[in-house]
Amino acid sequence: MWGIAAPAQDIHEYPALYRVTGVAARDVLNIRSGPGVEHQIIGALAPRQAGIEVVGTTQDRRWGRVVLGETSGWSSMRFLTRTGPDWNAGLPMPLYCAGTEPFWHYDRMVGGGTFDSVTAGPDPFAEVWSGAPSGRGPQTFGLVLDSGTSTMTAVIEREICSDGMSDRDFGLSAHFLRRGPQGSELLQGCCSLTR
Repeated sequence: MWGIAAPAQDIHEYPALYRVTGVAARDVLNIRSGPGVEHQIIGALAPRQAGIEVVGTTQDRRWGRVVLGETSGWSSMRFLTRTGPDWNAGLPMPLYCAGTEPFWHYDRMVGGGTFDSVTAGPDPFAEVWSGAPSGRGPQTFGLVLDSGTSTMTAVIEREICSDGMSDRDFGLSAHFLRRGPQGSELLQGCCSLTR
C-alpha cells in the first residue's frame, strides 16, 4: 500500500488537479505502475497536458498517484504543477460522483446537477445548500439537493475511495441519501474532479 503525505500544513491538499510542466514538446511524462523509475510504464501524459487528477503522493512527495482511466498510476511530481481546486473555497465544480450495486451517478455542475441510476432515469437537482462543518477544515462537505419530487442529502469526504470494480483510486468518498415517491435509499460511492 502507498502512503499519502499528510503533514499538518498539507492535510487539505488532495485530491487536486495538475498540469504537466517542464517536459519537452516531443517527450512525454510517464505514468508507472509504482512510485519509481524501476516500475513498468503503463501510460503517458503529453507535454502541457492539463486536468490531471492526483489523489496523493509518496511520503517524500516525489511521486504522485494519478488517475488514468479505469486505473491509477504514478508520475514524477517534479513535472506536475497544481492548478486547483482551492478546498477552502468549498466543494469544487464540476464534480462527478458514482457508485455500484446499484449503478448510479451524480454530476455536480454550476447551478445544480443531475442524478441518474438503473432504478431511476435522469433527474435534475437544484443545490439548496453546500458547505463544510462549522469550525472544521475543508475535509468533509455536505450537500442538500432538491428536484421538486425527490430530495438528496450527501456527505462527501476527502479520502481514498474505491468503486470496488476498477483499479482506479478516487480522492473523495460519497454517501447520498435519496428520498422520493418510491421511498428512501442510501447510496455509497466515490467522486472525482475529472470524468
